[in-house]
Formats: sequence, C-alpha cells, structure tokens
Amino acid sequence: EDEIESLGTKAREILKSKHVAQSKKDDFRRIVVQMGFVMTELNTFKLITKDTICNILEECLQYGWGYSYLFELGLSLQRNECSEDESRVCQVIITEFSHFKEVLTMVWNEETSQKPVEDTVHQIVQEAISNGYTGHIEKDELLKCFDIFDENYKMLLGEFLHPEADLNNLVCHVMNFVNKQKPIQCETGWGGAMNSTISNILAGVFALFTILKSGASYHR
Repeated sequence: EDEIESLGTKAREILKSKHVAQSKKDDFRRIVVQMGFVMTELNTFKLITKDTICNILEECLQYGWGYSYLFELGLSLQRNECSEDESRVCQVIITEFSHFKEVLTMVWNEETSQKPVEDTVHQIVQEAISNGYTGHIEKDELLKCFDIFDENYKMLLGEFLHPEADLNNLVCHVMNFVNKQKPIQCETGWGGAMNSTISNILAGVFALFTILKSGASYHR
C-alpha cells in the first residue's frame, strides 16, 4: 500500500502545473501503467489501486487543460507499442475508467469506417481535361499535411469535447489562423507554410463539426 500511495503522490506532483505535466507526460503515463499492473495482477490491492488511479484522473480534470491531457494519455495507452503484457494492461486501464470513453469511441470510429490514408493519397490522379495531361502530385507532402491535420484534430477534440467547453474559443482558434493569411496572394503560389496553415484550419473546422454533430455519442 505504501508503494501505491507513493506512486499516487508522484502523479499528483506532476499535475501541479500544465508546464510540468506536459514536460513529464511520459513519467505520468509510466506511473499510471505501473499502477495498472498492480491493479490487474495483485488482487489484494486491486480496489485501493483502482481508487488511487480514479482519484488522480479526477484531479487532472479539475484543470482546464486536463481533458485534452487525459485524451492524449488515452490515445497513448490505446496505441501502446511496448510489450504484450504492457499492451494488455493499457487496454484494461482505458476500458476500466470512464475518463477514457472518448478515446474508445474515436478508436472504434477509426477502426470501422476509415480507409487507410496512404491508400487514398496514392490513388489520387491529377488530370487536365482539355489536353489529357496528367500532372504530378506531391503525395509525400499531402501525407505530411494529413499528419498535421490529424494531430491537431485529435488535440482539439480532447480539449473541447467535454460538455462545459466553450466552442466559441474553438471558433476563435480557427479564425486566428484564417485572419493571419489575409490577404491571400494566389499569384505567388502556396508553399509549405500555407499548407500547414490549411491543415490547422481544417483540423479546427472538422473538430467543431464532429463535436456539434456527434459530441453526444462521445459522452454516452
């Protein structure tokens, strides 16, 4: 029990500020996984360990940044690439605690409805109808833009999915990206910086759309 209490204290220390929590997110994850091993393998200490983890997760949600922090933690646990035993414990954690229900919903949606991005990109063909010319598409650049979109989309979902979130702040976040590009000079072409900006704008737009249309399903 002393070891469980010690792990809980270390986790709470990490949560004392957003800066510390972000810089030590790997340590926080490791502590949660360690307690997960205790919870799943030492039945005598299962209840006290489960209560400790639950209290830590609840404490995290007391902070404005806590929702997105737990969302990222849940994604990290879901996509664990370590040992088979650790993967098993990670799956137990995200299914045992309701704090990760949004992650489970997102993963279920991804696994049941998405075609691999790489397949879609590599099947794209650019054609000029007038002369039948097939142009060149920077497919690696498209995939890089998708990675930027995907990372920011999930980050924004984690931040704004909870019912008390102010979606006006999400709209302002998107508009800040838009306003910084005015006026757009199409004659000069769109470089890497503009591609990155468009990815961020789309991430915000789709995050808002997802929350408005399907947000309730994440909370059921």
